[in-house]
Amino acid sequence: MNTQSPLPAPGAPLQHYVSIAPFDLQSVEAMTPEQSKVFQASQLRLMWWKFRRHRLALVSGIFLAVLYFAILICEFLAPYNLHTRNMDYIYAPPQRVHLFHNGQFVGPFVYGRQMTLDMDTLKRNYIDQQDDVQRIRFFCKGDSYRFWGLIEGDRHFV
Repeated sequence: MNTQSPLPAPGAPLQHYVSIAPFDLQSVEAMTPEQSKVFQASQLRLMWWKFRRHRLALVSGIFLAVLYFAILICEFLAPYNLHTRNMDYIYAPPQRVHLFHNGQFVGPFVYGRQMTLDMDTLKRNYIDQQDDVQRIRFFCKGDSYRFWGLIEGDRHFV
């Protein structure tokens, strides 16, 4: 069989064409302004654009930012000092916050509570007193604290 190989002989130079003219990408394929904006954006900007489209991630990020801010002002937000206890209601369940009393808007309030002790089971029962409306007070005086260990204060959010 006499077959000629398309390859040159071993050690012979390969024939190929190299253009010496400069290559201009814009002449081959021009980018739109939107493509140019994405092409020139930094990695941080590209991540922000992707993050901004994800609504759940955006809401979660805002929620985390609020929580981190709350850490900075935790002394002001706490209703009382770490070492303060109200021994009368130490085992009381959480109270529900109400806005309306007898069909009238009162604002945020809780009902007063009366503790009774069941002598058979020695269980504490807490009963809401519907006639005792305790309004929730904001920016009221409470236990003293040192804000960031620098500023003396006694005002609390609730």
